[in-house]
Amino acid sequence: MQEVKRASAGRAHLTTRQAAGHCRVSIPTLRRWIRAGDLGAYLTPGGHRRIDLDEFQRFLAAQGRPPYPLGAGARTRLLVVDDEPLIVAMLVDLLSDGPFTIETATDGYEALVKVGTFRPSVIILDAVMPGLDGIEACRCLRRLPETRDIRILGVTGHPSVVPVLRGAGADACVTKPLDPDAVARELDRLVTSTRVSHSLAEREG
Repeated sequence: MQEVKRASAGRAHLTTRQAAGHCRVSIPTLRRWIRAGDLGAYLTPGGHRRIDLDEFQRFLAAQGRPPYPLGAGARTRLLVVDDEPLIVAMLVDLLSDGPFTIETATDGYEALVKVGTFRPSVIILDAVMPGLDGIEACRCLRRLPETRDIRILGVTGHPSVVPVLRGAGADACVTKPLDPDAVARELDRLVTSTRVSHSLAEREG
């Protein structure tokens, strides 16, 4: 399938930046998919690539990737990472009625695997866990272009660890015992900042 040169009037479409952000890949990678014929796209009169939403959903299904969320009520993919089952259960219970699709992990290694398969927009990440801890997992996420824009809410039972978490790349931190209002407030801020960033990015592409 090759790029076509005209847009279809009235059809929903995405910019290359939106599509790349959803797939958690770089824009050059997305363009390679287009050039290879794996993903159909067209050019606007101004020369910008656009991807028909139906074509993008077809591509995502063929690749085994999550579908692109539709409508204003689209849910944010949230990954909760903590080795304490009671904390995980509390957070899932607290947030399950919110605008989230939630997945969980119990250590840093599992979290990195889930990032690849679940592709969260926001992560609640405990600092101290067996195996790969949250601080090193945070550093790993910030090093990779595909994951460096994920919003990260760090969690720690030790206030002295907060600067370390922030230095590793956490966007915000809360301390244990967790205050549900503080968690909800920080998540709302991070989700809002994610949407603003995506809105600004849509002007490019």
